[in-house]
Amino acid sequence: MRSTARKGLQDIRTRSSLTSELENPQRKFLHAASLELKKSLCRKVRDAARKRTDEMEAKIAELDDEQARLLAASRLSQPEDTDSKAASPPAGRSGSQPSPGFVLKY
Repeated sequence: MRSTARKGLQDIRTRSSLTSELENPQRKFLHAASLELKKSLCRKVRDAARKRTDEMEAKIAELDDEQARLLAASRLSQPEDTDSKAASPPAGRSGSQPSPGFVLKY
C-alpha cells in the first residue's frame, strides 16, 4: 500500500510561478494601455471644461454689452440741467459725487 499522499492539481508545478508579475510583458502592455485610456479621458474632461468656460466668458461679455447699452440709453433719456444740479446737490450727497445710473438692492 502507498504510504505517501496522492498529488493533486495544486501540486503541479508551472512555469508561471517562476516569473514575477512585474516582469510579465502582457501585464506591462495592459498597464500602459490603461494609462493611455485614463489620459484620453482626462483630456476629454479638460476640453469640455475649457469649452464651458469659453461659453461662460462669451455670455458675460454679452451681458456687459447689454448693460452698457441700457446705461447709455438711460443717460440719453434723462435731460441734464447742469445749472440746477450745481446749485443744489441732492440731500445726503456731496456735490462732487456723481449719482449712480442703477441701484440694485437685494
